[in-house]
Amino acid sequence: MEWEKAKNLILLFFVLLNLAIAGFLIAENRSYVVSAEQEDIIRSVLARHNITMDTEMIRRFPSMRALQISGYYYDEEELVGIFFRDAGHVIREETPFGVDFTVGSAQMWITDGFVTYFNPDGWDTTVDSVISRYFPGFVRDERFTPHDEEGQRVVYRQTYRGHTIYSNFIEFLVTDAGIIEVDMQFGRVLGFDGPERPLFAPDEALITFLQRANTLLGNQPITIWHMDIVYVLEFANAGDERGSVHFAFPFYRIFIRDSELPFLISAYMNLSIDA
Repeated sequence: MEWEKAKNLILLFFVLLNLAIAGFLIAENRSYVVSAEQEDIIRSVLARHNITMDTEMIRRFPSMRALQISGYYYDEEELVGIFFRDAGHVIREETPFGVDFTVGSAQMWITDGFVTYFNPDGWDTTVDSVISRYFPGFVRDERFTPHDEEGQRVVYRQTYRGHTIYSNFIEFLVTDAGIIEVDMQFGRVLGFDGPERPLFAPDEALITFLQRANTLLGNQPITIWHMDIVYVLEFANAGDERGSVHFAFPFYRIFIRDSELPFLISAYMNLSIDA
């Protein structure tokens, strides 16, 4: 009998413990959710400043960790092999600004960690084949499709465990002649760093956006057509390469109509930076 009573007490203890944990998780989860009332308020505030939000609100904003990313991670020989069919005849020249490579009309520059390939005759391949063969970790940024007078610019960004790394990108300029220009900048993703840190709520980020937009654009009508969270890295030293380590942090990315570049708001500090 004593054992039965003890078993019942133990079972009751575990039931109560599980209920307490569930309650804690529910409360914790709710603290990172924008309520319908909060959404109505921020939409009303934006409307009073001539800003329309023509997209769904980010409702959940759980804590996120920083990302460790190496300095610019390029292998010259590998890049030459990618961009030049006749790699054996490439002319390499060091300049005060970086390194230049040339074969006929095709050229590639590596300057302060930024790679540019240009071929006015058109690169005899497709964007999809380049990405799938050489850069499988990059996906097309469907929210970012700037146009050019000569053709269309198509942007790919690296993803890591479902997160978009805004500052690791490859941009193609595609014309009737094919791919005539490629611009890229990226470091190697080393993994998450440190503990999870809480984010400012999306409605708070929108207030910061409102202030920044009013400063830049005045009180003219603005339409927000997309908002998401991406990782952004600002390389501290363009000369640092493989051995250096930098950090990318979560940012709210806010797109408005008639502007190709988004607004970037730090989700950790609720500060705006220029894209």
